[in-house]
Amino acid sequence: MGKKLRAGIIGGSINNGWAKGTHIPAMEHLNELELIAVGTSNMESAKQSADAFKATHAFDKVDNLAQHSDVDMVVVSINVKEHYDAVKAIAPARKPIYCEWPLGSNTAEALEMKEWVESRQLPNAIGLQARQAPAINYVKDLLAEGYVGKLLSANLKISVSAMGGVADKATAYLFDRKVGGSLLTIVGGHNLDAFTYMLGEFKELSAVTVQQFPEVELVDIQKVIEKTTDDQILIAGQLSNGAAASVHIQGGVKHQTGLTLEIFGDKGTIVLKAPASIQFGSHQLWGAGPTDKELHELTIPDSYYWVPDSLKNDAGFVLNVAQAHSKFAKDIQEGTSLTPSFADAVKLHQLLDAVEKAAQTGERQYL
Repeated sequence: MGKKLRAGIIGGSINNGWAKGTHIPAMEHLNELELIAVGTSNMESAKQSADAFKATHAFDKVDNLAQHSDVDMVVVSINVKEHYDAVKAIAPARKPIYCEWPLGSNTAEALEMKEWVESRQLPNAIGLQARQAPAINYVKDLLAEGYVGKLLSANLKISVSAMGGVADKATAYLFDRKVGGSLLTIVGGHNLDAFTYMLGEFKELSAVTVQQFPEVELVDIQKVIEKTTDDQILIAGQLSNGAAASVHIQGGVKHQTGLTLEIFGDKGTIVLKAPASIQFGSHQLWGAGPTDKELHELTIPDSYYWVPDSLKNDAGFVLNVAQAHSKFAKDIQEGTSLTPSFADAVKLHQLLDAVEKAAQTGERQYL
């Protein structure tokens, strides 16, 4: 391993819960990376945040951070509606980019963003960190090794308390379809990406989407806003390997939140559970292979952890992001492509488009 890569985070504010809770602690644990620069929307908060996180530089403009000679790679961790402009400002600086999911507010933006990084041959990664989760990779390998035999079906059910009829000012953007960060794109995107990563792509699907909450109460500012996003998403389809698949994603649920994935084969079964969306970790795993009489808990081998042991007991928030950064650092240093890229993000945007089209037209979509 060469010297540490010096990272700049757009959205690395002490007020940004996501970067503060994942990217920054991940970098503190990793030998491959160090935080050198913080970019926020105003200089005062940028300087405060840089001090708090012991970063050398503070910026209030994306291009200034990206162009600085001390910055080797840039993380984009801001509201989805600002991803497009941020990546547009970073790409000319020819720095590797790690951008949070969703890549763009829509597929057209994502395609342009992919073109900007590919035409300049810049290493790029999309924040679909469920692909780096130990449990997810273990299930993927078990399926490939024939643990369940021929894959017959898989069903995924994910229920979250958020994204229903109650929120706050900071999350109000999640209910505006045009912004592009919604139950379908965020929760649906992360879960469908992990689902297809483990099980294989959809070759055809039908979908139903329902909006049970027409408006949202923003409790901290006592305001009611109109909601233009769906809170029930039902997908039924067939995967490229012939397996039947069903997915139900719902928001605004009071009890029984979390996810359950059941995978059935002609010789075995795997069950994966988690208390929240799939990318956050805390996965629990049960399986029964060809010689087992009943399901038993599966222990994930140590080889599925490639970050320092200090993260071994992390629930997954920091662990999965650290695993992603570790792989992306290797991609940057060695020219590999181990992390999901903007091209993978575009494929996921297109899958979500197919779900929306199937729901709107009532017609099965062939992918």
